[in-house]
Amino acid sequence: MKVKVRRKSGESKSQLLKRFLTRFNKSGVVLEVKSKMYRLKKPNERAKKENKLYKLKLQYFIKKKMKEGWPFEKAYKLGRRYISEIQYPGKEL
Repeated sequence: MKVKVRRKSGESKSQLLKRFLTRFNKSGVVLEVKSKMYRLKKPNERAKKENKLYKLKLQYFIKKKMKEGWPFEKAYKLGRRYISEIQYPGKEL
């Protein structure tokens, strides 16, 4: 999308520049360019499964600790620290 601004009679260069910048920012060109520059790749199937398993392990551990009387924040921090050692039983809950 092009942004055009013509100088009005009696308008200074700084006023013209300010008017151009406001139109330019409202046009959304900057957001469009940044979204194309920093595009994130979609995760593949393996990454999706690993993320899902990570989430399930953490939820399982937190529920288990909260039943034992632990506060949520403490259980969450401990679960994040020892996520590799947590054994998730699967669908046998």
